[in-house]
Amino acid sequence: MSFRLRLIIMSALAVAAAIALTSGTVYFLVNNQLIKEVDRSLQDRAAQATTIPHISGGIPPPCFVSVNSHLVALLGGYFQEIDKSGKVSPLPSKSTRIPVTAQERKVATDKRSGQLARYDYATVKGQRVRVFTSPIDPTDPNCGALQVARPLASLDRTLRQLAVELFVLGLSGIGLAAILGWVIAGAAMRPVRHMTQTSEHVARTRDLSRRIEMRGHDELARLAKSFNTMLEALEFSLRSQRQLVADASHELRTPLTTAKTNVDVLRRTELPKEERDLILHDVSQQIDELAVLVTDIVDLARGVEPNLEIEDVRLDLLVEQTVARARRLSPRSTFTLELEPCLVRGVPSRLERAVANLLDNACKWSPPDTPIEVKVSQGTVSVRDHGQGIDDADLPLVFDRFYRASSARALPGTGLGLAIVRQVAESNGGRVSVERPSDGGALLRIELPVIDEG
Repeated sequence: MSFRLRLIIMSALAVAAAIALTSGTVYFLVNNQLIKEVDRSLQDRAAQATTIPHISGGIPPPCFVSVNSHLVALLGGYFQEIDKSGKVSPLPSKSTRIPVTAQERKVATDKRSGQLARYDYATVKGQRVRVFTSPIDPTDPNCGALQVARPLASLDRTLRQLAVELFVLGLSGIGLAAILGWVIAGAAMRPVRHMTQTSEHVARTRDLSRRIEMRGHDELARLAKSFNTMLEALEFSLRSQRQLVADASHELRTPLTTAKTNVDVLRRTELPKEERDLILHDVSQQIDELAVLVTDIVDLARGVEPNLEIEDVRLDLLVEQTVARARRLSPRSTFTLELEPCLVRGVPSRLERAVANLLDNACKWSPPDTPIEVKVSQGTVSVRDHGQGIDDADLPLVFDRFYRASSARALPGTGLGLAIVRQVAESNGGRVSVERPSDGGALLRIELPVIDEG
């Protein structure tokens, strides 16, 4: 069953429930109102039967009931008297007897019970009637009770007709609701159909450039916007992966070709031991470079793994430990530290790798007799060297993958270290920047959000 059909069925059921509730309420109110009118007419007939004088101008005695054929013909219905002993006598003679219950006899025989009047239903000559029983004189215990009954045939006909009309109206309303539901569901489901067609197109063709055109600000528009955002992220990720593969294959091709050439030379040519050792040393260096390059590529492609736990990190202590390690690895380099305590959120190992890459880049460019200035303040790690600096044309490209300035191509490196720095900073909600100070050298920064100034 399609979602559109389910939506139509649920709409029709909701309308049916509303119509049924409304129809039941209307039927109940109309029935109540008609019964009240019948009860008022019974009260009027009972009053006329006990208050009309037998002799014109005279006053009836306390237990007087004036019911004759003329009154019955005039008022219609059935009349019956119950005396104080509970004996029933139809009025006038030869009239139809009304069934009497124990509660109705109690109205005539026991005035102390407090039952001054009673309404009930009965069946007379196969007809349903409404019966009204009231004392002839509530103040006189010797007076019995008078029963007045009225057939409900006209009321039942009215109610049956009302029920039929409500039923037909309900069916018409449900049918109209189903038709309108079909139309409205079609209009409401149109954006969903577009999203379905787009997703099927993407799955079939791998074309992530497809987008959903959506107007408005409702839930479906926000869903379409989120879907487009997801497609943009996937397209960017796929494009980045393809670019990474292309760049990596280009960077790997040169050292692999060189290593293969050296191995072929060693295999085919008899060389003196000195030259052989030199070639083997060159091959070993190339293999080391390949290992570093592969590690950087894997690290850059992997990004932040989902199972790495983000925690609070004292950035100043992390930088201090990383600088201590850099001193051991680069004993010729001199570092000066200016650290302020600050707390950030991130993955410690990834942040340490980013800071180490900044220090390694500074060590590569800084002359041996000049210090590398490292500063931590307000979540910012600044590393400055006093080397030859960065050309204006190279400043926007420093953190790109595999980018190496013309002056750096003769130096060891893969061109991925600063790209990893940017990836770590952005994955932790920060950013990177580079400057060329007026007195020479280069200044690189990682800026991270601070969560606690202390």
